[in-house]
Amino acid sequence: MHQMQRTQIYLPAELRQAIDRDRRTNGESLAEYLRKAAEEHLKARKKQKTDFKKLADEFIGSSERSKKEVQ
Repeated sequence: MHQMQRTQIYLPAELRQAIDRDRRTNGESLAEYLRKAAEEHLKARKKQKTDFKKLADEFIGSSERSKKEVQ
């Protein structure tokens, strides 16, 4: 099991109410819901960074091919 660290946050009332409605449909605790949301957010950010690197690599590769074609 992972070592847990207690964290306190403040949420706008409207956001907390929306979270409570959503998490109840899955029977999740608030802590579990927020842990999952944070993990999904981090995975999406990592994928976004990976996609940008892939795009940059592809662009640089096509740029290098274009230079060779011109010469």
